[in-house]
Amino acid sequence: MKFWKYSTNVLATLLAVVSLTQAGGPTDGDAVADPNSAVVKLTSENFASFIEENPLVLTEFFAPWCGYCKMLGPEFSKAADSLNESYPKIKLAQIDCTEDEALCMEHGIKGYPTLKIIRDGDNKAAEDYQGPREAEGIVEFMIKQSLPAVITHESFADLNSFIDEQSKPFVLQINPTAEGNATFIKVANQKRKDYNFVSVEDKKIIKELGKKFKNSDITGKKPSYLIVQPDQFDDVAKFDAKKTLDVESLTEFIQVEAVPYFGEINQNTYMTYMTSPLPIAYYFYKTPEQRDAIAEDLTKLGKKYRGKLNIVGLDASLYGRHAEVINMDPEIVPLFSIHHIADNKKYGVNQTEYPEGPSFDVIEKFVEDYFEDKLKPIIKSEPLPTEEEKSANPVVKLVAHNYDEILKQLDKDVFVKYYAPWCGHCKKLAPIWEELAEVFGSNKEDANVVVADIDHTNNDVDVPYNIEGYPTLLMYPANGKIDKKTGLREPIVFSGARDLDSLIAFIKDKGALGVDGVELKAKLQEAKEAQEDEEDEAEAEAAKEAEEKKEEKESADEEEEEGEEVEHDEL
Repeated sequence: MKFWKYSTNVLATLLAVVSLTQAGGPTDGDAVADPNSAVVKLTSENFASFIEENPLVLTEFFAPWCGYCKMLGPEFSKAADSLNESYPKIKLAQIDCTEDEALCMEHGIKGYPTLKIIRDGDNKAAEDYQGPREAEGIVEFMIKQSLPAVITHESFADLNSFIDEQSKPFVLQINPTAEGNATFIKVANQKRKDYNFVSVEDKKIIKELGKKFKNSDITGKKPSYLIVQPDQFDDVAKFDAKKTLDVESLTEFIQVEAVPYFGEINQNTYMTYMTSPLPIAYYFYKTPEQRDAIAEDLTKLGKKYRGKLNIVGLDASLYGRHAEVINMDPEIVPLFSIHHIADNKKYGVNQTEYPEGPSFDVIEKFVEDYFEDKLKPIIKSEPLPTEEEKSANPVVKLVAHNYDEILKQLDKDVFVKYYAPWCGHCKKLAPIWEELAEVFGSNKEDANVVVADIDHTNNDVDVPYNIEGYPTLLMYPANGKIDKKTGLREPIVFSGARDLDSLIAFIKDKGALGVDGVELKAKLQEAKEAQEDEEDEAEAEAAKEAEEKKEEKESADEEEEEGEEVEHDEL
């Protein structure tokens, strides 16, 4: 889920922001909206009914201690009051995640504040709010969100001008039924930030538009749904009329057909490819000439595997280090690889065998072998920890080569920290995490609780949870329910304050074994104090022995000196 030059930097910034908002921020202000404002407080009891009754709701998931929530609180109140006066159907609401943890977990909240837009009572389709965080900007953004997601035009001239101006794929509905239009509008509301949606019912406009599309007849009485690529009117994609038109099928159609047969990954297209359910095949190139030389063949290959694989070009001079993310050498370009994002498996044409880059014949055979399951994935892993490292570090170090083995110890509660080496908040948590592991004797064979960590950027592992920020802390309870996709236990996300006592309480509360870390911590403290007392006694005893030896030596030296004097007198 990382695209190096563009996305890794952007993603790193995003993750840092997520971690930062979890950790604190400015301390002034009140995160809770003014009780006299139009902001509605939601809980598990009234959430569902309120969402169903209001067509457009901006929800803020927050924690009262969060500094950035305190900054947002007054602005959120002002925005709610302003909208309540002019656009009363747009609602702003707050959910306190310290009071309603279950509701926040249900919505996958990992950082504070998190804002989501919910339309037409469908909280499962909630989209992340990406607008301003001051009152005026919130108001303006939400008013735009209230406007129709589907565009209509009064004349063919207007429609034609719109089509010619498009630089991204758009979705076209022709001659809709009432039921089909309702589905189209629902999908448009969900995907409005990604695509333009256009509906045409006028017969004259449809007739003129039909002349523009060479491979698809839209002039019949039945409704049609099309994906149109910019300037590619001779090859539009048409929804299969034999399929049932519903939100799921139309959404899947858009996700598959909105990408070209051979596209390009850049800032504008990145999320389109990353959110597609299909694996991505990358062709890294050094120059436009290299890309142009193979573009026609890769386009044909993309057409052959339409709906199974997205094939994209990637300019190595701009985004070359993304090769490291997919376990390839960025210094050997051109290169070709396939990334199956769903399970994070990566496959690449052998760069040692083709140091000048693979030919199209090699690429074609590679793709064929991929779909025949003849390829082995390239697995990135740090070295396994040595026995000395295991005994010296109470935190169990996970790498790709031991990850499954440890996480499949079903008789133990396994608490894992997924981190990135560049993450400042991961570094801040490290000594606390080590102390937590020490409390539970995590690295001992008889430990009931395994406290572990893994560098998620340097190890390819399955995670039955969508990690979007570092550090992410997941508890795998003993004998927990198994995730069918990964074969691992379904984890419980920790979203509380990252201090030792909170982590200990979480393990007792959410771990299946209910291990009392407070008691273990007290025993550990007693053991440490006893050890310190023993060390103090041993040190005192050693000092006493040293003093006695010193006195004995001094006495012996005096006797020796006296003896020498006697002998001297006799001489």
